[in-house]
Amino acid sequence: MWTEPTVREIAAEIAQSLEEGDQAMAIRLAFRIVERYDVSTWEVRQAMISTEPGPTGSRRFDALLAALVEYSCAVRQVVSPVWVEGHSRFLDEFWFIANLRGLEADALANSPISFARRGVFINSGALTYA
Repeated sequence: MWTEPTVREIAAEIAQSLEEGDQAMAIRLAFRIVERYDVSTWEVRQAMISTEPGPTGSRRFDALLAALVEYSCAVRQVVSPVWVEGHSRFLDEFWFIANLRGLEADALANSPISFARRGVFINSGALTYA
């Protein structure tokens, strides 16, 4: 039986991508959580997010993973795992993922609270998938 990757496994893949200097792949891997969580059963969702992921080597990505999990849980009206509240899951400086100055206002206006409270800002449409 095929199961979805856990957030712990995705964090390890992100760490590998970051070691290889591929931040774009690391971002794609992180956002994959939302899509996979969305199409899974409740039991699979719990298995995906229950175990705290190890550090990715980047505080930004550690915060992003927590934001994605908290957001996914909120959409499904499920309590988030406790690990998303860890100190290492919040940034001291804002991170605009798109990294385009012209899109910062959009990101400030459209980032869900699970992202904004961590200092992670995404643009409208970032959480939709085809």
